[in-house]
Amino acid sequence: MEKTKTEILADEILLKAKTELTGSIHSLIRAINALEFVPTNEEDVFTNAKSLFYNPNYILLRFKENTCSVNRVLLHSILHCMLLHPFNIDFKDTSLWNLATDICVENTINSWRLSCTKHEKDVMQNAVINEISKNVKHLSAENIYYYLKGAEISEEALKMYSELFSDDVHKIWYKNKNFAFFEFSDDEETVEARSIYKMADNRQGLSNKSNDKIMRDAVNNAAKEEKEEWRKVTPTVVSDVEALKKQGLMSGVDTQVLKGVNNDKYDYSKFLKKFISLNETMEINDDEFDYIFYTYGLKMYSNMPIIEPLEYVESLKVKKLFIAIDTSGSVKGNIVENFIEKTYNILKSTDFFSCKTEIHIIQCDSEIKEIKILHDEKELEEYIKNLSLKGFGGTDFRPVFQYVDEIFTSSQQNEVNGLIYFTDGEGVYPKQMPKFKSVFVINDSCFDKSKMPLWATPLFIDDNDLIR
Repeated sequence: MEKTKTEILADEILLKAKTELTGSIHSLIRAINALEFVPTNEEDVFTNAKSLFYNPNYILLRFKENTCSVNRVLLHSILHCMLLHPFNIDFKDTSLWNLATDICVENTINSWRLSCTKHEKDVMQNAVINEISKNVKHLSAENIYYYLKGAEISEEALKMYSELFSDDVHKIWYKNKNFAFFEFSDDEETVEARSIYKMADNRQGLSNKSNDKIMRDAVNNAAKEEKEEWRKVTPTVVSDVEALKKQGLMSGVDTQVLKGVNNDKYDYSKFLKKFISLNETMEINDDEFDYIFYTYGLKMYSNMPIIEPLEYVESLKVKKLFIAIDTSGSVKGNIVENFIEKTYNILKSTDFFSCKTEIHIIQCDSEIKEIKILHDEKELEEYIKNLSLKGFGGTDFRPVFQYVDEIFTSSQQNEVNGLIYFTDGEGVYPKQMPKFKSVFVINDSCFDKSKMPLWATPLFIDDNDLIR
């Protein structure tokens, strides 16, 4: 089908935008080539991380308004993909998530200060960003989302923010989730997924529920592959940008959020269950005890039961678990409270407590401020009710490791279960690997884990994991 004059002009403008962006940051060529550019009659510009859809008339309009405007919207959409925003949509307030992702992306663009993406709204955007930065350390979409959710911001102000930061349309992200995005793309994988669904639909006796599962599996597998491909793109761009900064060709660059893309987050509940060791308790295993032989013996041999050798069941129990809380000025109190309460709920729901339990809760900034040794569920519940944080200075992890090491050295084998250290990751680490299990639970997905020693194990979580 022959292209219209409008489509030809739009293609030329987009080619110019690609050339100017890759001329500023060469490695962006890989990110641009990862997207198939597809003209559409749909509104404005949008991407599903596989294709970038654009309305040719809209591209012409943007170019007439500001020659840098198309460069900006193209980089805006690419950064959404590099930061994995189209894949991370499990947030209750979708409008707030959309806004948070846009603020995150526009902040990155502004920090790069490329001449080809300058826009008159930069000044107003930076005023809002500076205000948010007073409360948010790293401006990732997740961090911004939770700030906006907790801050008392009027609907009018949120609407103004949305108009100021929005530069593309996100509806397709959620259409992906509902399978409707297939109507937009004709690439090989999508066609295959559609054919699988159609085959399933024509199969006799196959329920709609089965059809949905086949489609959902096809979508999830395709999304996982796309996500991993974008993970590979991001470090290359980060390295390029940081090299330009060192050469003095870029200033004020913020790459921390992009670095956080490869910090995998984990389910804290699943982690804690694995972290706690299996200890055998002296209890009869009801699943293994044979009551048939028992009652048979009572009947046949005048109150003499036949009992097989007893088998015991292994149950998850805590011996000595150490939970350290970083109470330095950079760790917020409400997040600490959520972490302690989440830990309590996990232990409570899975029956981790035993009469021999010792849970050492240690508050520490640059030195240990408080140690509480709790022995059962009630003591832990009471501790949470009366929790008072102490510290708010710098951060030194060594005092806590020294405390645990002393107890580990004087304890019997396998008595010390391990140390869980809740922190933002910034601080002085021990030089040597401890003799006991330890993990740093880090509530900052943007933390640069290269700052940690090689022996340290980070576990990245976010506020959403702590409150659900």
